Formats: sequence, structure tokens, C-alpha cells
Amino acid sequence: MKKILTILAIASVAFIFAGCQKDGVYNPSKKISKIYYTSTSGVKSLEQIWTWNGKLLDKIDYYDGGSIYKTYNFTYDGKRLTRMSNYANNRYIEYKYDGSHLSEANVFSSGSLEYIYKFTYKSGKLESMTCTSTGKGSNEKMEINPLTFVFGAEISQSIERAQKIYAAKNNAKGTYMENYKFTWKNGEVSQCVISYQGDGYYEEHTIKYTYDKKKNPFIGALIEFYPENNIGSLCKHNITKIDHTYMVNGAMQTESITYDYSYDKSNYPISKRETETSGGYTYTGGLYEYEYAK
Repeated sequence: MKKILTILAIASVAFIFAGCQKDGVYNPSKKISKIYYTSTSGVKSLEQIWTWNGKLLDKIDYYDGGSIYKTYNFTYDGKRLTRMSNYANNRYIEYKYDGSHLSEANVFSSGSLEYIYKFTYKSGKLESMTCTSTGKGSNEKMEINPLTFVFGAEISQSIERAQKIYAAKNNAKGTYMENYKFTWKNGEVSQCVISYQGDGYYEEHTIKYTYDKKKNPFIGALIEFYPENNIGSLCKHNITKIDHTYMVNGAMQTESITYDYSYDKSNYPISKRETETSGGYTYTGGLYEYEYAK
């Protein structure tokens, strides 16, 4: 399951970029407090605890085997998020805005600027995005990654794979750029085409999305979620299906993933289970449950 998720479980797309809500302001009607996972063998474990300071998300503690292994802390200018930090790994993101929209996000590792993300809009909606690698920093796994507030953790992991391939070809020091083009339909992103290339390397992804009509508690959150926990961090509604086609070195491959939810009386999701299909292989994962603050 982890291997497939790394390649195709592209579970989220940017969707707060339409409308009048300011990017970086996250104040959901129902606030997540805990996330649990029950494995296919029936073992239930705590995955995350969200701590709120009034209307602002203060931190997220991530658990493994009953113990905290990392914490994300959030810094604000008034109600607007300006920084997300992971002190354990000495990494952080700084956010920049132009009016109501997110214009740039910079990833730092041990004080070195590692990645620069820039966003462009058309008619108030996200039209394109670029990512530029500076060739500096750790070149390690991007545990803090601005792509997660556009796509969620899954797409950032898929892109990270391409980044590592390109970095290896350039002795982990070369700079490069990735390009993203968005298509909108009925107020939500229906398709995204991603391309990145380097010396002797090219990869392209086309991702199509299907949604439910229920409420998404993560809308407006410029934060990271693990692939297993992510239900669409910036979607107006919850993603129910992803059709993913990608080409690597001239070879075309197709995959899909579906998400089945249960909802409370307010039409917010309280559980999620995913099924992945690739090359004739189908896998149904465990159950994720969402607990809300009272």
C-alpha cells in the first residue's frame, strides 16, 4: 500500500483559491481533534492530535506506537498563517500573500532555502504553479512540503520521487523547475497536468478528480497530512475518485484510487477507507476515523 501511495495516491488538489476567503485563514465550522487508524488486521491506533488556541490551529502531534515522533507548530500574523515549523528536523515553510491569495511559499532546511513555490491566478482561481529547487539544503525527504496544501501529501510524495531522480543525476546540487497547470469545472479543479524534466529525464502526470457533495473539514488548511490521513486538505468537497495517468521515460501507466466515507448528521466525514487499483492489482486499506472538538 505504501509503495502505491507514493506513486499514485494523489488525494488532494487546491481548492480554497476560489471565492472570497483569504488563503492562509483556517477556521472550520467543525475542528478536527484526533485522527485514528484501524489496520486491516483490526488494530486501532492514534495517529494525530490537533491542538487549537481558540480559532487558530496551534500544533499537530504525530504518533507512532503510542509516542509522539514529530510536531508541527504554526505561526500567524493575526489570523493568517505565516509559518509552519518542524523543529525536530530543523525545517520550516514561510508563506507570502498578495491580497487574498497565496503568492509564494519557501521551504528552509537548517537555515538554507531549499525550494521556492510560486502561484499564479486567473479570474480569482489558481491557474498554474511552479516549484524551483535551489540545489541547497538537505535534499532529504520533504516532511514539510508546500505542495501538500495544494495537493495533499500524496502528490508531494510522487513529486519527491521525481525530485530525487533528478537530483541524483545532478549530484544532488542542480537546480530545476516543475510546472503545474490546473483546469476548473463547477468551481473545483477537475484536472491537473504536472511536468518536470532535467538532463535526460522527463515525467508527466495527468490527474482527474471526482467529488462528493459533502462538507470537508480541512478546507482552507495550508498544512500537511500524511497520505493515509489526507481526505483533501483544500477541497470544497471530499474527493471520491482519482484517475491518474503518467508517463515515465516514454512509458504510459494508469492507476486509480477511490475513497469511501461515512458522515455525521452535519454531512462531515467521520471515517474514510481507500481502494487502490493499478495494473490489475486492487487493494483496500484500513479505516481512518476523524474525531471533532466538542
